[in-house]
Amino acid sequence: MRILFYTKISPFPINGGERIRSYGLLKVLSELGHTVIAVVSNQNSIDFNDYKLKNVSFIEFNNEPFTIIERITGIYYYRISKKLRIVLGKLAKQNEFDFAFLDYAFIGQYISFLKNKGIPVIYGTHNAESSLLLQEPVQGIFNKLRKIQFYWQAYWHERLYFPKADKLICVSEDDKSFYAKFMKPNKIHLIPNFLDESRYNANYEKEDYFVMTANFGAYMNKMGLKWIIGEVWNETLDKNHKLLLVGKGSKEAYYDLIGLHQYKNIISVGAVDDIVPYIAKAKAVFIPLLHGSGSRLKCLEAMALKTSIISTSKGVEGTVSDGFLVADTAEAFRGIVENFAVDHDRENILYNTFISNYSLEINKKRMQRLINELDI
Repeated sequence: MRILFYTKISPFPINGGERIRSYGLLKVLSELGHTVIAVVSNQNSIDFNDYKLKNVSFIEFNNEPFTIIERITGIYYYRISKKLRIVLGKLAKQNEFDFAFLDYAFIGQYISFLKNKGIPVIYGTHNAESSLLLQEPVQGIFNKLRKIQFYWQAYWHERLYFPKADKLICVSEDDKSFYAKFMKPNKIHLIPNFLDESRYNANYEKEDYFVMTANFGAYMNKMGLKWIIGEVWNETLDKNHKLLLVGKGSKEAYYDLIGLHQYKNIISVGAVDDIVPYIAKAKAVFIPLLHGSGSRLKCLEAMALKTSIISTSKGVEGTVSDGFLVADTAEAFRGIVENFAVDHDRENILYNTFISNYSLEINKKRMQRLINELDI
């Protein structure tokens, strides 16, 4: 089949949850043998030749910056870009697409545009975005009003546009139930977050540290870190254990929070080119989330690398395994850390669960079943 793929984000370099998901979807379509023309952003000015995928050709389209009016009103939730419409329109004229795949965020306004050209549309979500926006803790009347504004704009975007898609992909059972409130259930398909197992090498020696990896600019990760520093970690833990904070914004987030407590064995590494060695060498990964939706790719990365996971219930939401160590109070979380020991049986349970449910190979089959159900 011939597929038009569009996402507002940059799939490359392959780091961070959003990019890993978009890359995974493109890799699945590639390995299924479909021909894909992918219109993507290129925020890092990468050379697409460094990220070749069989049967996939890339067209760079960087989004126009928002005007002041658009930022104030949030009208970009509904705006159709004239430039993008020209790009997509030309591609539709030059190719006989079997369907279009719109991936992530608020681009539902393009569903009708493509369907009017006779192209069925699959819409891929990464989270239940309006639900996620509603959870964000904010301070001050202005921020609270902006939160309400963005929530209702996301709410109406989802309800106005998503039902128009031929199929909608969600990443968790909770998200599936959320969308079923305003969409026909037979349109909704679960393809969980997954990883390309070929990119993860678990052959590292374990070292004596815990790690928390994240984009620390996202509020849910920063709030989780605040909980760890302010309520879980203490002088006893700091004397006997080391915690690395690895990822974009980790230094800034940590320095914002050290007024709560300053510990010598919490070390902020910052952004790195390759997160894999930090996870693979850790004795366990912390996922101390108190907010969120969907499922966590950081959880799957640890499973793929045979690294134990210490998490809150929210941190492993959307992922099912008997190998998680879960605690939802600071005291219980601290107790797991204090008594933690590397357990190879537990690590193998996590890895086997990953291969059987969250690997690229198994999700190729899920994607093909979805495509087979399209009315084309």
